[in-house]
Amino acid sequence: MSFTAPLRDLNKLNTFVRVAQRRSFTKAAAELRTTPSVISKRIKELEEALGFTLLNRSTHGLTLTDAGEGLFQNCLEMLAKVDDYVTERRNIEAGPFGTLRVLAASDYAQHVLAPLTIRFGKSRPGLRVHVAAMPSHAVAAEDGFDVIVSQHKPPIPGLVGLDLGAIRHVICASPAYLQKSGRPKAPQDLREHNCLADFYGGPKTWPFQNSARPLLIEVKGSLSSDSNAVLIEMALQGSGIIRVPFYAVKAEIAAKKLEVVLKNLSLSPERLGVYYAKGKRLPAKTAEFIAFLQSSLEES
Repeated sequence: MSFTAPLRDLNKLNTFVRVAQRRSFTKAAAELRTTPSVISKRIKELEEALGFTLLNRSTHGLTLTDAGEGLFQNCLEMLAKVDDYVTERRNIEAGPFGTLRVLAASDYAQHVLAPLTIRFGKSRPGLRVHVAAMPSHAVAAEDGFDVIVSQHKPPIPGLVGLDLGAIRHVICASPAYLQKSGRPKAPQDLREHNCLADFYGGPKTWPFQNSARPLLIEVKGSLSSDSNAVLIEMALQGSGIIRVPFYAVKAEIAAKKLEVVLKNLSLSPERLGVYYAKGKRLPAKTAEFIAFLQSSLEES
């Protein structure tokens, strides 16, 4: 099979794909470790060799022409096929290798993923696992990871996900607070208590069991935070009642530093998912970690 001269220059095609993805010579240059002028020169030479314009250049930035969009989509399909083949061969030849990048909310990474990652890595000496911990509200916006563990599907094109199950939440407070303010016996009693939550985005409701549908109780309080760790510390200091994932306060409850209230009435509708890039063949490191995560969470 013979190729036209422009298609034999993979360096220029790769440059074009980076520019099309980033819509910027400067960003493409940074990724390819060169200068914007070199990027511009490669694109111009590619356009001259092809005989048609790929990019519209203006003061507002870069946009793809119809021809450029067509070439871009064909390049993506070609690169996806090559990537699938390389992934398949690497899985056969080497198994899990390289670095697995995992992103999760800070408290989940600390309390759940950290011990699981240790177990996962022990039997895979050729693999390095990097766990990135971020605030829960920022997790969904990040890209560049092999696996994202989140309550919400990230708005990143091409991701698919698997459900990992419900995230058990508990409502709890310190013994000192309950002795001072009393123990709520019904969900409605929370309206008379200082509840600690993230009130920055507006009113906060906590879900409870009801005969027909979940009962949502609006809670209020004098302290607010978007960090479970901060809310837990506030509760430990006797400042109020919190609703947080059980894994984040398991040790404090066992040590009787916090006490669970309304145990048989509270609900946990929140669910956890694991998200990854869609592909015909997942890298062995990604596939094995997802399977390990599923089985480990089912056991627990």
